[in-house]
Amino acid sequence: MYEEDPPVFGQTPDGMWLQFDPRYDVEENTAENPLRDGGGTRTLISNGLAQCSNVRRNVFNEHGCILSREPTTCKGTSDNLFILIGLNAENIVAIHEITGTYPYAVMNLPLGGDDNAPIVSPCIKGTKTRWEILPENECVQTDMDTQTYNVLSSVLRQTQDDNSFVRDIVFPSNGASCSADYADSLEEVSMILGNQCFKRVHPEHLSVFDLTLCTREENPCTLDLSNGDHPVKSPLDNDGNAFFDYQGQDNVFWDDQLSRLTKIGRLGDTIMFKDLPNNMRLAKVANRFNDKTSQGQSYVVVCGSRNEVANDPSLGDFGFEIIEHFQNVDINPAAHRESVFFMIALEARDQLRQLMAWQLSQLFAIVPLVLTGGWDHTE
Repeated sequence: MYEEDPPVFGQTPDGMWLQFDPRYDVEENTAENPLRDGGGTRTLISNGLAQCSNVRRNVFNEHGCILSREPTTCKGTSDNLFILIGLNAENIVAIHEITGTYPYAVMNLPLGGDDNAPIVSPCIKGTKTRWEILPENECVQTDMDTQTYNVLSSVLRQTQDDNSFVRDIVFPSNGASCSADYADSLEEVSMILGNQCFKRVHPEHLSVFDLTLCTREENPCTLDLSNGDHPVKSPLDNDGNAFFDYQGQDNVFWDDQLSRLTKIGRLGDTIMFKDLPNNMRLAKVANRFNDKTSQGQSYVVVCGSRNEVANDPSLGDFGFEIIEHFQNVDINPAAHRESVFFMIALEARDQLRQLMAWQLSQLFAIVPLVLTGGWDHTE
């Protein structure tokens, strides 16, 4: 970003404005003082954009290497990105308590939306519908002919969706059809299959959303706040309740605010930590759900590298790039080594020493195929 460029602003789905800052903020990771987690925390919260900083042990840094049991310590790979989180009530409450956000499994959304729009039949080819799984005795079988029942029950049974609370299906585009009497007229439907009832519900029923937007002071969700208890804050803050009952709200807001709400998944799904929204993808959340923490993580050798010092962003731009007077920074990890090498070779005052280093480097075969770390390592 050049000095004459105007400021760049962006707005998040919840209405927050951000300004782009091109400056780097680099942590110290020297041979004498390596990062205790090898940069694993930054790797996690950046969704893998920041790579592992744990340097292989060598004669130049081994004197400062440490044994780390930090739960987010990386070993030089992306293995710690694979932290799995089950979206159940207990974990939803835990995320709220750690982050101060308001994730909820939203329930009882009207099937036709806030405006009671016409409901499309689940028998329309290519139509995606959601069905809540209930005990057999909690609903009544909808009247329909044998052909329609057999087709819908077959689609429900054959789906690969294994969620234990809801089942999402797509009616086949060919090879199956409901009878003419029901193909277009079915709306609210309940199907008894064995000892279970499958009840058609709103497409986002029991989806887990981040409703933090609705807790903002300007009340963007137009909630009724007249009775003193905040409809979104109260269930989690007061009762530890991970469910938001939309049917009990005095004001409707779902259709208007859906595009601004971040969907996390469905109740009963298992998601990866890296897929959490930014405001929930925190180190403390990673520690809470990292299996290594509960299973007793073994020690990991963590090493830094010489002169990998922290910078002071207040001093201005910072980057490793010799082209165009350091204005650009190549995000390709392979280019980092090249840029640092050439920057030192061309700019350092001890040119004789740099020439000798270059000559000595020719004694070793240094090509990508023999570097076991691969090009995803910057050391």
